[in-house]
Amino acid sequence: MELFNNASDDQIALMGCAAALLFSGGLMYVSFFVGRLRHDVETTSRSIPMAPVQKADSDSSERKAA
Repeated sequence: MELFNNASDDQIALMGCAAALLFSGGLMYVSFFVGRLRHDVETTSRSIPMAPVQKADSDSSERKAA
């Protein structure tokens, strides 16, 4: 590649930084969708309907004297 042969050290470093930023941005983009997919799977598996809990006599709202 002619571009790398004629580039100075500073220009090669800038190209490396640009490549690293593009790579990390792409990784964040992909991880956003993977995380969202994982979150949807977890909430779907947790949405099992539960039977209503009945209050016992000791849980009533009236206080009794000791």
